[in-house]
Amino acid sequence: MKNIVKSILLTIILILAIFIVGKYVLDTLFGDMCGNDILQKVPSPGGDNVAYVFERSCGATTGFSPQLSILDKDDDFQNESGNTFRSDKDFSIEWLDEKSLKVIYDKSSKTYEMDKKVNGIEIDYLRK
Repeated sequence: MKNIVKSILLTIILILAIFIVGKYVLDTLFGDMCGNDILQKVPSPGGDNVAYVFERSCGATTGFSPQLSILDKDDDFQNESGNTFRSDKDFSIEWLDEKSLKVIYDKSSKTYEMDKKVNGIEIDYLRK
């Protein structure tokens, strides 16, 4: 009976080890297929926040996606989707004051995210 329990336990440990090593190898080889290319880094008037306008691409089968993230001045820009606005066409931004930002985008754009408030910043959207 002890040999059967030992065999089962050893098999479980071996499967778990193979899974962990396999996941590490796959993550190392393929990693995150997405990447961000910063187009604009625009500090707020008082410098407490930063608006990043960037293009995100996730490989050959996807197109570029213009996006917007608003971060605290001390936060690092990460390889993540935008936290404020995502669209299929280019757009522009304009800080109105320290706590408000305007996003101007094409009326024919498809939008995937349009947050009204991020990190204490009010966002107004203008379709043109």
